[in-house]
Amino acid sequence: MIRGIAYQLRYSRRAKRLSLQVVPGEVRVTSPPGVSISIIDEFVRSRTRWLTEKLAYFESVVPPSIPFEFTDGSEVSILGRKAVLQLSENTSEVENLIERNGILYAYLPGGSDLTLAVKKWLDDMLLSHVKGIIGKYSHLRLIPSGIRLRTARTRWGSCSPRGAIMINRMLVHAPPGVVEYVVVHELIHLRYRNHSKKFWKTVENVLGDVKPQKQWLRLQGAYLLHRTR
Repeated sequence: MIRGIAYQLRYSRRAKRLSLQVVPGEVRVTSPPGVSISIIDEFVRSRTRWLTEKLAYFESVVPPSIPFEFTDGSEVSILGRKAVLQLSENTSEVENLIERNGILYAYLPGGSDLTLAVKKWLDDMLLSHVKGIIGKYSHLRLIPSGIRLRTARTRWGSCSPRGAIMINRMLVHAPPGVVEYVVVHELIHLRYRNHSKKFWKTVENVLGDVKPQKQWLRLQGAYLLHRTR
């Protein structure tokens, strides 16, 4: 701990130098093997002001509602809106989740895993939403060869060499505009495989100013990456 700032230390053979990462409520230090604690402490100490400001910045943000485990009464953010989970036993032996008027009704057979059922429903909800966005921008003639959801700790999306796009499943807890930005971002990577000026110009031509969406991903989005399910 340096001046009240605790940090998590990880040694990595792949690290070529000391690096810092700030996530909500936590500072992470990555170091090459063999670096002494005194040198690491001094490295952290030299960045105390930046770390303090960054941690305070996260504390000022209202994070999306994402429980570790879904239980009756849990509040969950779904594409920018909040819903309270209400569990009801379903004698038909068929799982059925319905969102209506701020309540996510979960009709499940006895003995069902509520958390697993909600996660599957959230995946289906996000995948359907992503397909809708792709359809909205079909005039761009940027159609992916496939779409898949993944739990990623560092990326919101990616585009494979074969034209398939990956979307971080935690985006189901983000506002629709943020999800749209990520999906369009990956679609445009089908044309430009880098972040060149042409790439960003195309993004702006399609979506306009995306600074608010990028800001949301840096702040509230950090909670989603920190709480990957």
